[in-house]
Amino acid sequence: MFKILKVLNNNGILVIDLDSKQEYIFLGKGVGFGKKVNQNVNSIDNAKAYCFTEEQSRQNSIHTIKSISPVFIEIAASIIEEAEKKFGAVDNNILLALADHIAFAIKRMQEGIELKNPFAKEIKVLFEEEYSVAKMGREFIKEKIGVEINDDEVGYITLHVHTALTREHVVQSMDIARMIQEGIQKIEMELGTILDNETISYTRLLTHMKFMILRVINEEKLHLDMTSYVLDNFPSSFDLAKRICKEFENITKKPFPDIEISYFAIHIERVKSVDE
Repeated sequence: MFKILKVLNNNGILVIDLDSKQEYIFLGKGVGFGKKVNQNVNSIDNAKAYCFTEEQSRQNSIHTIKSISPVFIEIAASIIEEAEKKFGAVDNNILLALADHIAFAIKRMQEGIELKNPFAKEIKVLFEEEYSVAKMGREFIKEKIGVEINDDEVGYITLHVHTALTREHVVQSMDIARMIQEGIQKIEMELGTILDNETISYTRLLTHMKFMILRVINEEKLHLDMTSYVLDNFPSSFDLAKRICKEFENITKKPFPDIEISYFAIHIERVKSVDE
């Protein structure tokens, strides 16, 4: 048995399961039509359920939803559905956070305030498939409210989609993108040139850095040790990789072992060879 807490519009309602006390948003064509607050219903058909996290419930779901126009909730739901088509099951707890972000982004745009995404280029490379879903989100936004968001905002939506796949917090994803950006800048400074971000070597370098950082954070270990080979053949790349990883250690508070540094050095050597 569900009790209706709020009717969002003809296509959405906020309810609470009277048995489990779990709150849900149900979205579907006509699901809110004729419904009233405090009405009890046995079942809700032809609609998709989005549940709340415990934290969202504690923060008062009705207050949260009142601050977000239903159109942005519908847009966020469309993005989640697009992610499900591409990836299968995803965590739909991102619904409200994503809707709130989009609403705020549109408000800024309408006020002429542009929030740059300093990691847009890195995000596009690191999370390519999630980025393709976020680009569809741009189309949904344009279709629903007639506003076209820029690539910076597509990057931010990408991180929300990534969160739905990995449960990795948006803030952590931003931190990783920032670390990678700073690492690339140090490599470019050392080489005295700007790396070509259209090359396979560049893409592999960024992807390797992402998974290296995640392995260290999650305390996962590599097994094939290339350290001796790399020290003998690419000592300068190893030294550069070690210096960059030392800075990563200051951020993650986790040690980067030589086995990780050696593989990082191999990727640095590859982009150096492309540049030569």
